[in-house]
Amino acid sequence: MASGEQPAIAAFEREAVASDEAAIAARSLPDLRLLVGIQNFPITGDNAFSPTEDFMTMYMVGVMREQVRRSKREADAARIRAEALVSRRQASAQERRIRRDVMIVWIDGVEARAKQTLLARLIADLRTGRKVIEASIPTGGSTPSLALQAQSQIALQQAQLADAERAEARARAELARWIGPAASLPLPASIPDIEPPTAAMRGLLPAHPELLVAQAEQEAAVRGVDVARQQRERDVSWQISLGLRPEFGHMVSAQVSVPLQLNRRNRQDRLVAEAQARAQAAGLRLEDTRRDLLRRFSVAAADYAGAEAELGRINQDAIPSLESAFKAAEARYAGGGGTLEQPFEIIRDYVELTIQSLETRAKRARAAAEMIYIAGEAGR
Repeated sequence: MASGEQPAIAAFEREAVASDEAAIAARSLPDLRLLVGIQNFPITGDNAFSPTEDFMTMYMVGVMREQVRRSKREADAARIRAEALVSRRQASAQERRIRRDVMIVWIDGVEARAKQTLLARLIADLRTGRKVIEASIPTGGSTPSLALQAQSQIALQQAQLADAERAEARARAELARWIGPAASLPLPASIPDIEPPTAAMRGLLPAHPELLVAQAEQEAAVRGVDVARQQRERDVSWQISLGLRPEFGHMVSAQVSVPLQLNRRNRQDRLVAEAQARAQAAGLRLEDTRRDLLRRFSVAAADYAGAEAELGRINQDAIPSLESAFKAAEARYAGGGGTLEQPFEIIRDYVELTIQSLETRAKRARAAAEMIYIAGEAGR
């Protein structure tokens, strides 16, 4: 759903279309300019303010144009087309970022929903346990202090339940930004196992949209160097005009102007140096983007491996040990050899450990989403 119509992606596409149109205009010669005027109009003497009496008075009409070199126009058009490519690759990068953001916020929503289910069950169990504790006070199997601790634990879990409800509402609001009303659909009861990319990063990295954007920006900067170098070439401007003298013969005038680059070292050469420095900066940003992607993939892979190991310890060691300890304490209490304090402590640890397991599964899923974002679907 998030891969559908998105205004941010459409905006980049329209920017690219705008650059394509500008490139066509840049290849064309400048428009002709119409010249009209009057020369040598008398304002003193015997013929003052007469439009026809003075033989030097002449009405002019003509055309002029700056004859921009074809190589300069082509260089400018190539730079603009390179900017269009930047916009198109930014659209691709934006689409991939949206997919990553949707994955992560969906995981957040599922985590919040799973926490609610878990906490609701735990609260119900704790309330039952509190009743047992209160009933055991007269027989010495429990104490009022333990009953108050049970009530405090229930209140704590209710606060966590409210926070999980808030987190789900927030996640759905984030999802609605990308998929609209579908964000209100039911969420899964548990966080699924997301398969991370396994292919070698070095083979996949060159195709990452962020890297392609940086490459396109570098290419546009290099095209800017070509434009700056072409600016050192002189363009000729010309004009032709017809002079009309009402009482005398008509005249034709033509003139050509050429810019004198008398300060080329501090003007045109400086512009070339500026463009070259910008191209070098774009190349450095490209390398920085490549290194940052490698770093982010390595960090996400480390987070995934760490969460995987943590889940293994929790599910294979910690939770089974607590379950065994609870059964032993329960049997001891049933045989009249203990109080409810130890089982209650074990239950409290079990609650914390179960929530930690859920949060770790979400952490692992988010790490997988980040790895998929960097390596792409092809790496899975």
